[in-house]
Amino acid sequence: MNYRYPFAALLVSISLFLISWGYTGHKTIGSLTENYLTPTAKTAVKDLLGDSSIADACTWADDARKYPELKETANWHFLNLPLGLSFREFKNTVDTLKQANVYSALINAEETLKQKDATRKQKIEALKFVLHFVGDIHQPMHVSRAEDKGGNTIQLNYEGKGTNLHSVIDTRLLEHGGLKYDSLAVKFNQIPKRKIRKWQRDPPIKWAWESYQISSELYAEVDEMKTRNIGEEYYKKHIPMIERRIQQSSIRLAGVLNEIFKGVESK
Repeated sequence: MNYRYPFAALLVSISLFLISWGYTGHKTIGSLTENYLTPTAKTAVKDLLGDSSIADACTWADDARKYPELKETANWHFLNLPLGLSFREFKNTVDTLKQANVYSALINAEETLKQKDATRKQKIEALKFVLHFVGDIHQPMHVSRAEDKGGNTIQLNYEGKGTNLHSVIDTRLLEHGGLKYDSLAVKFNQIPKRKIRKWQRDPPIKWAWESYQISSELYAEVDEMKTRNIGEEYYKKHIPMIERRIQQSSIRLAGVLNEIFKGVESK
């Protein structure tokens, strides 16, 4: 069986701009996820990652695409779609895409982790992709338009410094308060049990749809701006969304890992 993921030369230059949640965001997701793993899943993950923490492993996929042997993975971090789709149109489009994308890459990585005859190396790589791609699919600007590179070419001025929409959403707002990832994980760890149960029941296509809806709103906001200068007001309006997406990423990632490792032993 072939465990390599599908490759398509889909605008490689676009992917080089994408930073997903940035290291702070991904490490926050990894740290928060640990709180919701079952003992069995935690042991299985530890067995595969060794001395690497989940927080550290969550950032591996961003570095991996820089290696020649893994450069094809650069396109697996995002999903490009036109705006204005209904959920049915969105799902049909995603299900029929021939190009590799964050949704298909996540599903493939999960399947590899479930395969009993996958090698240990394949499972370690697949686990690291799952850890990262669950985060990416929850970053709104990773399910967005191709023409502006996921908001990377939409210029903004945040707190007196030049930046872009993608960077504001993935990094600037999250790092606004100066907290490190472990402190952010503690701060965000106030999640009602009813939300945990609901979020973990939602399928990955819904995770992507949520990001698509949010990115559509963010684009509309930018179009209506009289000035591209943003600051505290923008932060206060959008940080609750950032916190919710980080929380959802963590809870759903834990749910995926708990389910996968419930009956699958690593090699």
